[in-house]
Amino acid sequence: MSASAPTISHGVDLLPTQTSLDPPETPKFKDTQDHASHHHQMPLVLPSPDDSESDEIEGAASETDSSNDTTHSTNNDYINIANTTTNTNFNRAICHGRVKNPEAMVPKTWWKTVFSDQLYLQTDGDVVEDPAITLEEVRLLEGISAIHDILQASSSPDRTIKVLDLCCGQGRHTLLLAELYPSLELHGHDQSEFLIQLARSRAAAAVSSKDDVPSSASSNSKNKGGAKINFTIGDCRSIPFPDQTFDLVLMMGNSFGYFSNDKDDESVLAQISRILCPGGVVVLDITDGAYQRENFSPRSWEWVDDEMLVCRERWLSEDRKRLVCREVVIKTAQGIIRDQFYQERLYDGEEIQHLLRGAGLKRLYQDDEGQQQAQGDQARDLAIKTGKEMSQRGEDLGMMGQRNFVIAVKTTTL
Repeated sequence: MSASAPTISHGVDLLPTQTSLDPPETPKFKDTQDHASHHHQMPLVLPSPDDSESDEIEGAASETDSSNDTTHSTNNDYINIANTTTNTNFNRAICHGRVKNPEAMVPKTWWKTVFSDQLYLQTDGDVVEDPAITLEEVRLLEGISAIHDILQASSSPDRTIKVLDLCCGQGRHTLLLAELYPSLELHGHDQSEFLIQLARSRAAAAVSSKDDVPSSASSNSKNKGGAKINFTIGDCRSIPFPDQTFDLVLMMGNSFGYFSNDKDDESVLAQISRILCPGGVVVLDITDGAYQRENFSPRSWEWVDDEMLVCRERWLSEDRKRLVCREVVIKTAQGIIRDQFYQERLYDGEEIQHLLRGAGLKRLYQDDEGQQQAQGDQARDLAIKTGKEMSQRGEDLGMMGQRNFVIAVKTTTL
């Protein structure tokens, strides 16, 4: 979604999968020197729908994913990652004090600064940098029958299954899927140059260990080099791929509903529908709007570590359709380092249904076992409580605390 950042294409080959259900070790990659032979070339700059807009107020370090972590070997790695950035000195920020109109404080393109540096990975690291949570979310995806069938089809030598991780952030789901399903062709796309560069560097960091894996260990006859991964930078309303490219599109980590105009959310779904193959599936990981509207915490605070404190305020927008959030981030030795505002759309079931139908997507409901279920009194989206149940910090989870998987298929019959 960043208008100023150039589109960057980065391809790596991921070595074969492991069979253990434990959080995977750092994946083994093989460098791809001839990128053009594996991935089509992107334009140098992707125009953004909001190129002409500017923000006078800084954005927020939010409770959303935008994309996120990658692969780590232990459940405590997110703590280690946070500690590596704890000593970073941030510039002191101007505190806005008590505000009378919080909606007016939200920058139109707040996400451009929210996800622009490592502070986001610290404030939200208990969810987005925990490999156990990422693994559990992928296991939830695998339990959905429509997605299970697509992932299993990747083992067939007759076709290549293509998956797009839209708003992938630092690529935590992309890289884990590549580790588990080495026959996939995976693409990660995000507006944050910082997070995409982090995803690329994490993938590249594994290259040095590629020689440690014997060639005989590969069970992938179609692509013995492992899964292909491509990362690009750009706006999710302008996805740089041809029509009918992907079998599966994932929008994980509460990354849908950032825009102040619902028409932009419609544009995102129209783009997803365009790039999906007929019969392709999309998963929207979104906050439970109805729950949040009635249960959000107006004020909260939590210690991120021994030296960083985050204080949050939340308000419903005047039309009750958005949750407006403020984060004041304080370091004990520096004082206030961020005072930031952001907002997210609180969609209910009927509103999402209307958006999906408008984009030519048919919603799929699930039962407790993840099996497809006809719409009815018992039909529902799949609840995601990984943050609430697995966060090691276990404090203020905000909109990451209770979310849903909304699943839809591209079909000509709605």
